[in-house]
Amino acid sequence: MADRRFVDVKVSQGTLRGFVEENVLGGEHFSFKGIAYAKPPIGPLRFKDPLPPDSWFGVKDALEYGGKCAHNDFIFNESVGGDDCLYLNVHTNDLKPSKKRAVMIWIHGGAFLYGSGNNDMYGPDFFVKKDVILVTINYRLGILGFLNLEHEEAPGNQGLKDQVMALKWVKENVENFGGDSNNITIFGESAGAASVHYLCLSPLADGLFHKAIAQSGVVINPWAFVYDPKRFALEVTAKLGETSTDPKKMVEFLRTVDTKVLINTQTKLLSDKKNMQLQVMFPFGPGMDIKSPNPFFPKPLTEAARAGVKVPLMLGYNSDEGIFLLTSVKENDFEYFNNNLKDVLHPWILEKLKQQGVSIDEFRRIYFGDNPLKKENATELLKVYFDDAYFVQGIHEAADIQLETSKNPTYLYKFSYDNGNSLLKKAFGVNFPGTCHGDELFFLFNANMARALDIPPPQPGTTDRQVSECLLTMWTNFAKTGNPTPTTNELIPITWQPLKKGEFCNYLNINKELRNETIRKGEQKWEWRSMKNKL
Repeated sequence: MADRRFVDVKVSQGTLRGFVEENVLGGEHFSFKGIAYAKPPIGPLRFKDPLPPDSWFGVKDALEYGGKCAHNDFIFNESVGGDDCLYLNVHTNDLKPSKKRAVMIWIHGGAFLYGSGNNDMYGPDFFVKKDVILVTINYRLGILGFLNLEHEEAPGNQGLKDQVMALKWVKENVENFGGDSNNITIFGESAGAASVHYLCLSPLADGLFHKAIAQSGVVINPWAFVYDPKRFALEVTAKLGETSTDPKKMVEFLRTVDTKVLINTQTKLLSDKKNMQLQVMFPFGPGMDIKSPNPFFPKPLTEAARAGVKVPLMLGYNSDEGIFLLTSVKENDFEYFNNNLKDVLHPWILEKLKQQGVSIDEFRRIYFGDNPLKKENATELLKVYFDDAYFVQGIHEAADIQLETSKNPTYLYKFSYDNGNSLLKKAFGVNFPGTCHGDELFFLFNANMARALDIPPPQPGTTDRQVSECLLTMWTNFAKTGNPTPTTNELIPITWQPLKKGEFCNYLNINKELRNETIRKGEQKWEWRSMKNKL
C-alpha cells in the first residue's frame, strides 16, 4: 500500500481517502471503495429499514471494497459476506473536470440472492474511460434483504430500500467527486434491471435519478416478485428450530441466528424444491410491503407498473436469455414437465394465461406442439419457452406500457453477439450456442472472474473490443444526453430510433453490426392470446 498515491475528498459524513488505480485499458483513474452509505444493519437492525450512516472525525480510508452482503456464491458453492455490507464504490478519471460529469449507478443482478458491486464482475475500467462517474453498490440479499412476514416487524423490501438509501447518498455527495447530481442514471442487469424498474415506480426514489437502463429484467417478469413471501420465511424458521409463527418471536429468533447458518438454510430450501427450479421461482425477493410504516409500494404493483416509467428509458434483452436456465433441467425432469405442466408453470404465467383466455393445453401447443419433451428435442424448445416466459414477454409488455404512458423516449434493444467464449456460460457450465443471459456484461465491465476463467478483456483490434466500445458509447451517451446515438460515426453508423406507435415494434439489434429491425405485433410466440387464435 506504500506505493499507492492517495487523494482525499470531503463528503457529508467526513473526509474519505481514495487512491489512484491503474486502468486495464491504459492510464489511471481514481477509486473510492467501501464507502458506508448506511449504518451496518447488524444486531437489532437486522431486517430493519436502513438508517443514515454515522459521521467520523479525521480521514477515513476508502481503499478496499467493503464486505459483501451475505449470500451463497453459486460459482464456488460457499457462503460469503455478512450483515455489515451496505457499501458503495465511486470511480472516475477526473475529480475536478471542467464540466460536471454524468453519473451512472450500477445495481448488480443475481436473483436478489447473490452478488455484490465489487470488481469480481463489475470492475470500472471501461466506463471511466468514457468520462462518466461510475458508482457500484451492495444491497441486502435473500432473507436478510427481503424477509417479509406481512407484518410491521418484517414488512419486506429492505434490500430495495437499501438501494434508495444509496441513491440518496450519491445525490447528496457526488458533486464532491466532480459529478452532476442533476444527471444521474441508474442501470442494472437481471435482478438489478428489475430493481431499476422498481425504483422507477416507487415514490421513495422520486427525484433521485433522471434516466434508467434495464438490461434483461423488469418488474413484470415472473421471477422478479415473490407471491407468497411468508411461506418461505416460515419454512426457514421452522428448519432452524423455531416453531412459533408469531412475527415478533420469529424476528427475535432470526436475529440470533448466525449469518452463515441462515444463508445455508435458505440455500437448502431452494435446492430441496424441485419445482422452484423448473418454475424459476425464488424464495426471497421483492413483494408487497403495505404493513411497513414507510412502504416501498404504497399501491399494488400491477397498478404501479401500468403507470409507466417517467424518465427516459433504455431496456432490452439478449437473444438467447434462456440458455442458462437449461442447466437447472435434468433429463429425468422431462417426464415431470410433460405430465405436470400446470405445476411447473410459474403462478404469474398461470395468471397471465387466465387473463388472456389461454388454456394450459393451448400454451403447451404454442411452445411444444403435440409431442412430449424428450432429450433429443427438449433443449431448443425449452430455451425458447424460457426466453419468452421469463424475459421477453414481460420486457415487451413494459415497452408497450411506455408507449401508452410516457412522454419521454424509450429505446428497446436485442443483444445478439455471441463470441463463443462467454464468461457467464463458463461460470454456469453451459455449452449451447447463442447469446446467454448476462453475456453483455463482459463487454461493459472489467471482471476479475473473467481472468479466473482465463478470459482476457476485449483486446484492441478485435470484434470483441468493437462491440464493447459500441455498447459503452451508447450506454454513456444515453447517460449524458438521454439519447444513445446523438451523432453517427464509423463505430456507430446508424441512429437508434426510440419506440414508435404502430403495428410494428422497432428495436436495435446489437451484434457485430448494428441494425434497426422491426417485428410485427401479434405474431410472436410470447403474445399468447394471438398465438392461441393461430393454432
